[in-house]
This record gives sequence, structure tokens and C-alpha cells, in this order.
Amino acid sequence: MRVYENAGALLDSHSTLNQLLEQTIAAMRNGTVGGKLRVQSINTYERQLSLFKGERGDQAIGNLQLYECTKTVLTHWLMKLSERTPANAKLAKVLLSRAYDLTVMNGLGIWANNPTHGVKLQSNTSDDDEPVALSLQEVQAIWKNIQAWQTPYKRTDLVGIVGACMATGFRINEVLALRWEDVDLSSTPATVANTGTLVRQDGKLIRQAETKTKNGYRIVKLPMWFSDMLVQRVQVADSTLVFPNDKGGFMDAVNVRTRFRDARGEMFSHVMLKSFRSSVASAIANTASLEDAQKQLGHSSSEITRRYYVQRAADAGDNTAILELFAPDPML
Repeated sequence: MRVYENAGALLDSHSTLNQLLEQTIAAMRNGTVGGKLRVQSINTYERQLSLFKGERGDQAIGNLQLYECTKTVLTHWLMKLSERTPANAKLAKVLLSRAYDLTVMNGLGIWANNPTHGVKLQSNTSDDDEPVALSLQEVQAIWKNIQAWQTPYKRTDLVGIVGACMATGFRINEVLALRWEDVDLSSTPATVANTGTLVRQDGKLIRQAETKTKNGYRIVKLPMWFSDMLVQRVQVADSTLVFPNDKGGFMDAVNVRTRFRDARGEMFSHVMLKSFRSSVASAIANTASLEDAQKQLGHSSSEITRRYYVQRAADAGDNTAILELFAPDPML
């Protein structure tokens, strides 16, 4: 029994799981499956195809024919994957569920029910997921390393890009999408509007004129040190982008992350560009309030900010009565 014909390719029970998943991604792009999804969301699901192909060391389950992909087989594969990478296992499970939807819509009777229903994956919450909150000393040390890396021969404005991450809490692709028209250096303090983000569509970087979420569209006030950096850059700008590549176009976040790994220093191997976002959130939440941190990061809920971005010290309780016993004798 066939599903449908797509670009001359017929799917039936002898087609491979990879073929079904590739057509599922195509259906997600045209809105047939999964509803209206953002480009970056579909791209994230598309990256999971490499898991099914065995390109990351997992069993290449995608090479199996569909009649071989029983619920038991799929469940075992997902559970093994979740032991290694719970977040990707969750995405792979969703993709398989969308693939099931596609088979139902087009009449392929491979699974009587959704084969992912009831599959319990390992949680991705662990100590490794604790947000990184850099101290002022660590920030200063990273600054020195980046400034040492930033020679006149380096075309990537890593100092400016890292500065933007620290000064705003924006995601890296939001920083790389900034245009000079989004910046107001005449106000006091200066401001920048988060109006879009870079996404990859059909292998090409484009600027999506909307933020990742509705709450992401916001204007943030800039610290003086960063507005001074922007004043220096706008005077020599020859692109509408604040941080363009050497040809004036969009800079690829993959390349920026590579440059940052080269510049950050060996002792900061645990620090990533996204660490500045959680550092901004932690600093604001612990100094001002969680709600202020939520607004800065553009979250719809303060719970998201607290759970994924704010590093808070555990409450040790009130032991002052006991510790008073260690008080020194009064000076005579």
C-alpha cells in the first residue's frame, strides 16, 4: 500500500525509514504535517536525520524498511539514544510521530497506532544542564583573551559580537541579524531592538523578520561601554548589518562559534556563546529580579528564565545561632 508520490518517489512498506522521514520533513516545510512551523524549527528536526542514518555513532535504523520498523524496534532505538543525548531523542521521537501522521494522512497501513505513543525517554535535566553564570573576574579574563585574539588581520569582529551577547542577552543569531536601523544611539541610554533572527533555508542564510517567539520582539537598553563600541563601528560601517561578514552579508554563527572556541582560552573550554545569555539572566535576576531577567531575555514566562537560564545558589538555611559560637572574644 503506497503513501503518495513525491518527486517521482513512491513510498510503500518496502521503502526505508529514511525515505519516509525525508518526505516528512518536506511535508513539514509545506505545512501539510505539524501545522505552521518556523524555519529554524524545521531545520532542527531535519538535523535529526543524521541520527537515523547512523552518522553520529548510533544504529542506522533509518536504513530499515518500514515493515521492519515495529514499535519495539523504534522504542529500543529511542531509549538507547536518550541514554546518550536526551534532547535529540525527544526531537527524534517528535519527528517519528510526524512521520506516523503522514502515513495516516496518505493511507500507508504500516502502524496500527502511533509507534512513539507511551515511549518514556530519559529526562535531559542534569547537573550538566546547569546554566553557566560567569563571574566578573571570568568575564574580564575572557575579554582579555578575545582582545588578544582580535588582531587587525582577523575579519570576524569577535570583540563586537561577544560584546553584543554580553550587553543584551540576545541569542547569537539574533545578534548577527542586527541592523543599524535597529539601533538608536541618540537616546540615553542607547537602545537596540530585537526584530529578527538568522535562519538557514534551503542551505542559505536568510534574515527572518520575526523573533523566535512573540515575546522576543523587544527593545533593550544598552550599557555605556557597548554603546561606545557601536559608535566606533557605525562611523566606519559600510553595511546595513551591525556585524556583517567580510563581503557585507550575513555572518554564519557556525564560523563565529569556531572563532570563539579559538579565542576563549583553554581554562574556559566550558564557556559557549550561549553562556553569556545565561550570565546576563543570572546577573539581572540575582541583582534585580527574576521578572526583570525574563523581560531582558524575552521569555513568555519567568519559569523558563528560572529553569534554563538563571544560576541560583542553594539556600543553606539559617545556621547563624550555631555559628555565633565561633565569635571571637571582645577586645578589652
